[in-house]
Amino acid sequence: MPPSAAAKNAAPKRPIAPGDVKLQEALHLLLNRLAKTIDQVKNWPEATGDDASIHVETTSKLITSIREIISQIQQVEGIVQADMTVRKSLNECLVPLDLLDLLDTSLNPECFSRGLLREALGQLAGLKRRKLALALLGAAVQSGLNKRLQEVDTESKKRSRSEDDDGTALEPPKNVKQRTEL
Repeated sequence: MPPSAAAKNAAPKRPIAPGDVKLQEALHLLLNRLAKTIDQVKNWPEATGDDASIHVETTSKLITSIREIISQIQQVEGIVQADMTVRKSLNECLVPLDLLDLLDTSLNPECFSRGLLREALGQLAGLKRRKLALALLGAAVQSGLNKRLQEVDTESKKRSRSEDDDGTALEPPKNVKQRTEL
């Protein structure tokens, strides 16, 4: 009997390593702590009157939960960094983590991807239009500067020619005494 298409595409099975078990347990603990923290935020009590002590108490519990989450994330990172086979298997994972996030939020990944791509292409087109407008503006400014430089050069050449022809530039004015002594 020929193997099914799903069996052909499935990753080769390997024995469960102790690092895999440790990672699974650490991730399970992390998810439980995250769920506990989410429940705390969802069930945030309201203060009655001027007494805000309930918020102080609830905030302390929330900070403690966040610290537990941070320590659990550090444990997960430690497990992944310590075990090369776990790190390698996570790098070779065929399911993108973004896709898992989309599935958790009950969004259709295909529709979300299309919408995201459409938005990205729209922003890219806008950036291309801006780039073209800036290039045109830069070219216009550069041509204006070049034209102004040519005008200045032409004027300075005309002045030097007219001064050379008159001889005024070669001799000092007659009513100004020259100092020869220092």
